[in-house]
Amino acid sequence: MLNRVNLNYVFPNKAKSIAKVTENFIKKDSEIVKIFKNATILPVYDFHDMHGNGGVIDSEGNYVEMSSQKNRVSGSYEYNKSDCKFENKKVVYCGFFYRCWGHFITEVVSKLWYALKRDNSIDQYIFITEKGSNAKFNGNYLEFLRLLGIEDKVVIINQPTVYAEVVIPEDGFVYDEYFTNSYLDMYQYIIKKGLKEFKGKTYEKLYFSKNKIISSIESNLNLKFIDKYFETNGFKVIYPEQITLVETIGLMQNAKYFCGISSSLAHNQIFGHANQTMISIEKQAFYTPYQIFVTNITGCNVVYIDAFRHIFPVNSGGPFLYDYTDYLDEFAKDFGLSRSKPMSRHKYRRMFRKYMIFYFDLNNVLPPDWMYRQYIIDMSRDAYNDTIRNGKIFHMSLYNRVKMKLRKIFFNLFGTY
Repeated sequence: MLNRVNLNYVFPNKAKSIAKVTENFIKKDSEIVKIFKNATILPVYDFHDMHGNGGVIDSEGNYVEMSSQKNRVSGSYEYNKSDCKFENKKVVYCGFFYRCWGHFITEVVSKLWYALKRDNSIDQYIFITEKGSNAKFNGNYLEFLRLLGIEDKVVIINQPTVYAEVVIPEDGFVYDEYFTNSYLDMYQYIIKKGLKEFKGKTYEKLYFSKNKIISSIESNLNLKFIDKYFETNGFKVIYPEQITLVETIGLMQNAKYFCGISSSLAHNQIFGHANQTMISIEKQAFYTPYQIFVTNITGCNVVYIDAFRHIFPVNSGGPFLYDYTDYLDEFAKDFGLSRSKPMSRHKYRRMFRKYMIFYFDLNNVLPPDWMYRQYIIDMSRDAYNDTIRNGKIFHMSLYNRVKMKLRKIFFNLFGTY
């Protein structure tokens, strides 16, 4: 499998980790379905740090493990059975819906492969949301369901509900473990339907940009340079939030090269094809696991490029600082693209000030616990040492370096900057 994965343009420890995840995320044949009579579906409760309780309780009061979702939803909680609504319906339990496109097109829809069975006995497809909250499908989320042919049968519940019959399909996608043939069939069906409707113009080289999203502009510093660089090299710049899912499918299916920042934006490669080359622009020392999963699912060729400067360890919220790195330069030479230069020292100073303001505003001074794992520390060290050597951002006087360090210590102690 690794023959299709180009790791020549990422730091050594990162390359090792990506290779390991790539090999371990596999396709398997599986189509397990279980049916429960008079089962209760619980909405999500106590959701924090992207995890909460919820799922399906059988008629005996036992939690059905098959209804859990890895790293997201698992386990029961106390609820008043007398307050539960009863619905005399046969439904499919689909899991937790939350609004994040990258997670939606991977794990949220992981049970919807069952829709391809065209089981006419099914009254509804049930998603759960946080208890007491409101959520609905619209935009491309609803378009996904329409292409699958079930948009009129999908319901999101936010209170405990008992159903006459609850069908629980096995997850077709499980984080860091596997995807199934049935899950892949679901995507092939949606892509086929989307292509029948697509009437737009196509391009050989696509670049999906985040530069029209305000929050991304604030947290992705110097991203305009990356956009402009690939546009100059013949890539058509697309803003995915401005197009329909049908248009996304049509563009992805007709492109030979697809490029984007490793994020929900680049996960749209799941609508691409095996003969495509995915160029993943890496924004931080740690890789984005879902991007690896997506490229495994489609079987495309993929090139990872470290095109950032590492200052502090950060989570998925950033900030991220992009630059024309040595790895991006090596990629340009090998793939026949025009070459550029890193930021000037003056621009580094401006970007550094923005970085520090955003960093301290987010209170990202102490990394999340998972960042203290040794393999992540090793990746961070590679990136930091490269920034010290090649990033002009650290070419400053001893006085300024000491001042920066003292500010960080002061913030850790007193919470102000």
